[in-house]
Amino acid sequence: MTLVKDRKFYISLLTLALPAALQQLVSLGLNLADNVMVGSLGETALGAVSQANRVATFMMMFIKGVSAGTAVLISQYWGKRDLPRIRNIFAVGIQTSLFVALIFWGLAYFLPREVLGFLTDNPALINAGIPYLRIAAWSYLLYAVSENLIVMLRSVEVVRVALWVSTASLLINVAGNYVLIFGRLGFPALGAQGAAIATVFARACELAIVIGFLIFRDTRLKLRLRDVLYGSREIWGRFLRYGLPLVAADVSWGLVGLLKGVIIGRLGTDAVAAGSIADTMLDLVMMFMRGIAAASGVLIGKTVGAREYDKTRAYAKMLQVIFFGFGILAAGLTFLCRAVMVDFYSVSDATKDAAREFLLYGAATIWGTGYAAGCFQGINRGAGDVKFVLRTNLVCGFGLVLPLAALGAFVWGCTPAVVYFFTRIDQIVKVPLAYFRLRGKRWITNVTEC
Repeated sequence: MTLVKDRKFYISLLTLALPAALQQLVSLGLNLADNVMVGSLGETALGAVSQANRVATFMMMFIKGVSAGTAVLISQYWGKRDLPRIRNIFAVGIQTSLFVALIFWGLAYFLPREVLGFLTDNPALINAGIPYLRIAAWSYLLYAVSENLIVMLRSVEVVRVALWVSTASLLINVAGNYVLIFGRLGFPALGAQGAAIATVFARACELAIVIGFLIFRDTRLKLRLRDVLYGSREIWGRFLRYGLPLVAADVSWGLVGLLKGVIIGRLGTDAVAAGSIADTMLDLVMMFMRGIAAASGVLIGKTVGAREYDKTRAYAKMLQVIFFGFGILAAGLTFLCRAVMVDFYSVSDATKDAAREFLLYGAATIWGTGYAAGCFQGINRGAGDVKFVLRTNLVCGFGLVLPLAALGAFVWGCTPAVVYFFTRIDQIVKVPLAYFRLRGKRWITNVTEC
């Protein structure tokens, strides 16, 4: 087949990618609003919330690993239209995710000082972050359920509900932040604690919307409460074999992110705040690529499940071109707009200068993120190539990123911006790894038949 003339591919890709990209935009808009509003309280508040949110980010990586593992199975079984097994897979994912979220909730709620003390040695950041962390911990349990529901729906090509959920969450959270952080409409000014309360309320509304959709609007899955309680031995076995490596891959990368935060957290309040600003801006620039990656995982998995392997390879080739193009575009946007991006924040000039320098190094690496992350999160995962993703994350994270960042910060005496560059250098290294892997023939695994 000639992929360029395959209209179904482009229509399916856009149908899945646009809602996913808009969901990314809304979610990142939510993070941006949080950062800007909390940032108006000063660098200490922004740094404290940023460090506390690293716990949530690590937990989310764990949950996303579980949902990614189930998505590989669901998308391939969706190619066979095997709904009973899809429901079984969901049960496995939701049970595992709730167990993980409960552990993180316990740590954040009962041991907040110890958790934050691991991330930073700055007493001001620790003391400011404790009240926020204890409240925000309640959102972990809500997120575990809603994330698995949304990923399951996306894997069977139901994408609109994710956009509804994200839009509602943005509006609710921004309104809640405005009212509770600054004390509007008769409410007391709660500062960063108000942001945490708004986050929990927004997560509760997200879950209510998804459950409402499944009860009143869904005609495809017909999911019932009993489906949450049952996971067959066969499906548990397949999840442990093919889903668990993705859980390990995302958890390992989440741990790398957490440890990167520990290193940056030792470089001062300005560096922590600047890193938070730069990370949010880079995520915003990459939002559409991540939507395409999510869509490509579904399309690739569907073709593999249907045993249309020639189509799988053809789709993968075109997707690589798209990923590389978006990576170059993202690099250009980051370089040209870095000053404007930082000016949204009400922080000190020193923090702004540091954030602009961080974004300069971000522009130098984000083109690699566009290509490599797109391949790993979309093509390789959808095709069941989960062990390769795990090996790559382990080697790049623990063998490259963390050693370089630690040496740069504590031995070589590098500037915070150079240390930040070391935390992202893997994005360039992963490009040839992804390219040569997809040129071979060992990256397609039909997990429904093994």
